[in-house]
Amino acid sequence: MKKYRALLTFFVALYVLYFSYFSITRYKTLYSYYFDLGIMHQTVYNTFTALKTGDFSQLLELTNPHGYDQVKRMAIHNDLLLAPLSLFYFVYSGPETLLIIQSIVLGCGAFALFGIAQHVLTKAKNKNLFSLLIALSFLLFPAMQRANEFDFHAVTLATSLLLWMFYFFLKKKYGWSYLFFVLSVLSKEEVALTTAFFGMYILYKKRESWKFGLTILVSSIIWFCISILVIIPAFRDDTHFALKYYSDFGGSPLKIILGILSNPGSLLKYVWRRDTLDYLVALLGPVGFLSLLSPLYLLIALPEFAINLLSNSNEMRNIFYHYTSVITPFIFISAIYGFSVIEKRILRFKSIKIKGDKIALVLLIGGTVLFSYFLSPLPYLSTQNVHPFLWPQKEAKDAETWSKILADDKLKVMATGHIAPLFSSRRYLYLFSARYDLADYVVLSTNGIYNYPEKDYFIPAYEKLIKDPRYTRIYKNDGFEVYKKI
Repeated sequence: MKKYRALLTFFVALYVLYFSYFSITRYKTLYSYYFDLGIMHQTVYNTFTALKTGDFSQLLELTNPHGYDQVKRMAIHNDLLLAPLSLFYFVYSGPETLLIIQSIVLGCGAFALFGIAQHVLTKAKNKNLFSLLIALSFLLFPAMQRANEFDFHAVTLATSLLLWMFYFFLKKKYGWSYLFFVLSVLSKEEVALTTAFFGMYILYKKRESWKFGLTILVSSIIWFCISILVIIPAFRDDTHFALKYYSDFGGSPLKIILGILSNPGSLLKYVWRRDTLDYLVALLGPVGFLSLLSPLYLLIALPEFAINLLSNSNEMRNIFYHYTSVITPFIFISAIYGFSVIEKRILRFKSIKIKGDKIALVLLIGGTVLFSYFLSPLPYLSTQNVHPFLWPQKEAKDAETWSKILADDKLKVMATGHIAPLFSSRRYLYLFSARYDLADYVVLSTNGIYNYPEKDYFIPAYEKLIKDPRYTRIYKNDGFEVYKKI
């Protein structure tokens, strides 16, 4: 047992070190973006400033990404977990802190998964080997690695938080389980739907823990309703912005639910399509499709599957962003239970008898290796992401220099998308637009003006800025420019 834990600790440390280094390098070489590292860091930085100075008006504040006023984070998402993360800024108050925390939390989820496997497979002959392999498969899981590399999101932390919630539930340490439940639902409003299904699972399958299951279920429903119907509308003065992704079903949460329930047959056209199949294969393939042998545990994540599959946004049906974060833990939990289903069986192929655990191990190892090779961002693999290491953006050095020159967080700065994260340690940060007059300084990349999809909007604004007598260009070098308000 000790050697397996030691090996796992080594690989977790390797994971944390690599993805911390990679994500920080990505940020410093300008491969991160205003959406979402810039706005996430600005929110946490302003909260840190509020705690440090006593100006609590800055708690969870950021500049409206789709406007020019100052708003609370709850006007976009109810991910209150960002607030306690600001405490780590007393150690270091840069985006690097969030990126390191994200890598550490995700890496440590492997320990929870190892513990779950040990508990579920108590009598299995190869439980130690399988526990280690499933944990390593988790660290190599392409969807999790992609979420880890894609800037920072509080909900990405839910991957490990939900695993620890499940682990402590199995160990009947309900207080600890509830703590991780609370942290999970604070990572994003929709997580409460999945934890509600977790509560229903307990009531159905673990009736001796019915009080805890009922507590989880009721707490989840209450928090989701408060988030969607009270908190977000109160800070936004409108309904949740993401409801537009489900406009085919209705214009409000209730109408969307009723629209789905009244015509369930219409769901087929959203689910039965090629990108859905590719999405599901990319999620289930890395564990050798073992999750399908125990679908009950996979169904705990049904709300998150529905959110992604029914959306009219294609970005929510691939593994390259953070939208798989709530699904990932239950893919692995169900894979563990899938192993328990097959490991005692003896499968016959003509005159050959093969024990089920051997087949399961082959499926897990084969799926992990194959899908890692074709989908993982790690170096030397088919879809490697080594751009930050080999091809830093040409504006990176100038951007870093000017982020130090304009370090005064009272200055109002406007910047283009991939430069903005370096200037997000301030109360007012604007994404480049025709309203550049709001900023004391405008920092931009002409590449971000002429080659981004929004160029038809950016180019007229840039040409107006060049001629504006209220601003003077104080620096220019190879496509990197800085303008100061006179």
